[in-house]
Amino acid sequence: MTEQKVFVRGWVTVVVCLLGISTGPAAFGLSSLFLLGGPIGAEFGWSRTAISAAVSVMMLCTAVSLPFMGRLVDRFGVKRILVPSIIVFGLCFLAASMISSYWQFIALYVAMGTIAVGTNSVPYMRVLTSWFDRRRGLAIGIAGSGTGLGFGYVPLVTQEFVSHWGWRGGYFGLGLIMLLFTLPMVVFLLHEKPQSLGLHPDGAASDAPADQQPAATGDTLSEAMRRRDFWSLITIFSGLAFVLYGLIPHMVPMLQDRGVPESLAAGLASAFGWSAFGGRLLIGFLVDRYDARRIAFVFFTLSAIGLGLLSAPLPIGAFIVAAIMLGLSLGAEVDMLAYLTSRYFGLKNFAQIFGAMFSAVMVAMSLSPVAFGAVFDHTGSYKAILAMGVPLCVLAIVLVLMLRPYGERARGGPISVT
Repeated sequence: MTEQKVFVRGWVTVVVCLLGISTGPAAFGLSSLFLLGGPIGAEFGWSRTAISAAVSVMMLCTAVSLPFMGRLVDRFGVKRILVPSIIVFGLCFLAASMISSYWQFIALYVAMGTIAVGTNSVPYMRVLTSWFDRRRGLAIGIAGSGTGLGFGYVPLVTQEFVSHWGWRGGYFGLGLIMLLFTLPMVVFLLHEKPQSLGLHPDGAASDAPADQQPAATGDTLSEAMRRRDFWSLITIFSGLAFVLYGLIPHMVPMLQDRGVPESLAAGLASAFGWSAFGGRLLIGFLVDRYDARRIAFVFFTLSAIGLGLLSAPLPIGAFIVAAIMLGLSLGAEVDMLAYLTSRYFGLKNFAQIFGAMFSAVMVAMSLSPVAFGAVFDHTGSYKAILAMGVPLCVLAIVLVLMLRPYGERARGGPISVT
């Protein structure tokens, strides 16, 4: 009975995390701005560079704030940080509907990256690592696909709001979704640990009361930073994020420069996105059954091959293969980092350690689109930046091969506390 209950409640938790992540800064903050920015620029006379700067500012602020937010999550609990962050995030969108100057516009995106940083994926990942052990990879993969889900529906919803009520209505509508949907869902349906419901991770049977289960163990942030694995993981995933997130906004113009028609280029960009969605699910399924380092090796190799195909003078068919390979690799970014962090450093200070590592990845994410654009502006093509991406992927592969075994017990053994 216990296993059946935790199975149901555990996967309810996964769905809540998936939907919560789909309304986070990545989807609501990034994908909505591409539709809101045009009308805003037309009304105030702001350039695309000025409007895009808001996203870069938000991401950099997020990178700085994540380690502090992670420490607060570990100290005070997920919901005490997540709930007020959702409220602030929703209020920022409501306030954005009333802006009248550029400094107000930038200030709100700074607030999204600092005060509302708790709406990021870190708190949700902390919940999932508490609920799942043997099925942890799959749970993280499913919930992590919420970013792709958000990238899918947020533009449609935003466009509907804008077409009826203008860009101010777009911001106001997105704010209402946060406050009237995400907030009550998290308050009433999200439980931080299975023990709070008298359950155990993965439906583990135990004669001991839930409140007497072993406490989570693991390194402190300072202890983790003294380990080679900590810096290897940062280097691996920052390099991968730099390559893949630089491709996202430049994929369509890059393909058009290679002679690909606009409609087909958009289709290839869509294939890239759907491959990322599928990649997250596939990776989550695989890491629960095989050594995560081997899975990372396979997907990082796909990145290197995909970049090589994209940079070479090949027929259009090769670009389709490259887009799928690179999209699958994008699924390895945050989800596998969260999984490996939990295995290498434990759960006691997971949010703080993962937040610190993810902040470094966020810096790479925020700088890469600018770097891709700058290389194109100076050289007239993307060949140089793509050529640099291949050795970055090779470096990630080498570092993955050098990672130490993370000491996971044999499948089917006792439930671990990491």
